[in-house]
Amino acid sequence: MFLPVRKECLLFTFLLLMSCVVIPVMCYATGAFPKPFVFAPPVFDCYLLTVLAFLLRRIRLSWAVWLLGILLLGGEVFCMLCYQSPYSMTVLQLLLETNSREATEFLGGHGVAGRLALTAGITVAVVFVSRLVVWSFGRLERKSLFIFHFSFFILLLSASCQGYSYYRLYQAYTADVTTTIAENKYMPLRNSPFVRFFYGHALNVVSTKELGKLEQTVRETEACGCSFRSPVIILLIGESYNKYHSPLYNPKARQTTPNLCRLREQGNLIVCDDAVAPYNVTSKTFRHMFSTYYPGLGREWVDCTLFPAVFRKAGYRVWFVTNQFAGEENNKDHHDHVGGTIFNQKELRQLQFTHMNTEAFRYDMDLLSQIPSADTLAAQPSLLIFHMIGQHEDYSERYPPEYNHFTADSIQNDFTDRRGRQVVAEYDNATRYNDAVVGRLLEQYAQQDVVAIYLSDHGEEVYDWRNSCYRTNSDQMTPEIARYQYEIPLLFYVSDTFKANHPQLLSEIQAAQHKPFIASMLPFVLFHLAGITHADYKTSLDILSPDFDENYPRIIREDVYYDELMNVPPSPAIP
Repeated sequence: MFLPVRKECLLFTFLLLMSCVVIPVMCYATGAFPKPFVFAPPVFDCYLLTVLAFLLRRIRLSWAVWLLGILLLGGEVFCMLCYQSPYSMTVLQLLLETNSREATEFLGGHGVAGRLALTAGITVAVVFVSRLVVWSFGRLERKSLFIFHFSFFILLLSASCQGYSYYRLYQAYTADVTTTIAENKYMPLRNSPFVRFFYGHALNVVSTKELGKLEQTVRETEACGCSFRSPVIILLIGESYNKYHSPLYNPKARQTTPNLCRLREQGNLIVCDDAVAPYNVTSKTFRHMFSTYYPGLGREWVDCTLFPAVFRKAGYRVWFVTNQFAGEENNKDHHDHVGGTIFNQKELRQLQFTHMNTEAFRYDMDLLSQIPSADTLAAQPSLLIFHMIGQHEDYSERYPPEYNHFTADSIQNDFTDRRGRQVVAEYDNATRYNDAVVGRLLEQYAQQDVVAIYLSDHGEEVYDWRNSCYRTNSDQMTPEIARYQYEIPLLFYVSDTFKANHPQLLSEIQAAQHKPFIASMLPFVLFHLAGITHADYKTSLDILSPDFDENYPRIIREDVYYDELMNVPPSPAIP
């Protein structure tokens, strides 16, 4: 039984010690004490890998287990340093959804190289300590049988605990929907990096299995009627937008939105000030934003339709122009809710969109070449969805050199150093460029009877209240994290022609400025603007409806009631 451990003693010791090192790194990265079960050492997991290495010795492939262990364990350390989270469905989604362009930009981002170096240093240090432990253990083993009996007891105890986890993992991989296996009572004991990794992977695999049911639901959906109340609707979707870096929401912010501010002054832009995203990850937010599903509905997500398909069946032409899921990415079977399930799967794409672009660009301004002309868009009732790469990290890659308006010297920020201030400057430059793109698009359709909605998939933390950038996924949710990572801009643009032709709709939009909104309400707002009647339409979730429920619980990250959380005042921030 212990022969594999004797022959691969160094590997077993390394796996066990590295699994234990994850715990203090987790405390450091998340700033919180992990749940008690995390401290149970994954002895049995390490033993199984050691047995595998022992069996592979005969064909000289035991090194593959070393490589697997280093990648899995070192990978979780790196994830905690970068995302403040161990392996989870969300973290694995971020890794699986990243294309080559985003990966290159991420590795060149602020502090990433240092975190990689720290991860490598921790791994090398553990290998060195493992050698010392093996040497010491070898000397003690000859003198006492106590170590043998104690190790045998620990192995049996760990096997009993991990057996339960393996059973839960089996259930996870064979499930049909993610909502069932994501419940606490179906989760394995996530005390091991290996279990955490495979449970997160199982959730992603099952989410892909949902594809067939979703396609059937979308194919069967029908629009009960449509008045074409707004003949041309434009949906603008931004990326990683921290609204507090815009004077639209923060009077102290640098001027990053001159075009949108001008439209507000002219009376063509209505700014809604209480909007949030359900998640701080694009794919999860889009799962709610594009679907008529909402928490508490009583049906699974795959049993609810996608709003672009409803628009098509109601008689609208639907354009989807995206700078994140087009070009070579459009031909990949993305392993996520967005590229592989909603947008890039052939049948769903045909059910939802009249046209989808096949070319992506480095900068969003070039994406404007893919949108229809004003006359083409206005010729028939049309919905244009324009999805930008926006302020997605790496921020310096989001705008051309001529938009290098802010520099580190123009940034006042007490939470970071000069390099961090440069990152803030780059983010604000990306925001200013995003404003130019949106302004140019709206200008192109300004003479038409047009209403447009602008919102972002989620927010972004950019050294706003602590020395931290991008997004985090720690278990501990605070008002500050919710404020910067989950709050989003929500803007309505109305052309002069629209204002003249639709005074009632204009009044309803103006009345919605201070109403609480969450991105899962978007389909119902769009149905209202179009005058679409659909079985899933819910007036209580439509901020333009007089029957809107302002007390509807807005749940973020599936487990946090946003409005209750924000009753605790956030710490003061310096923009």
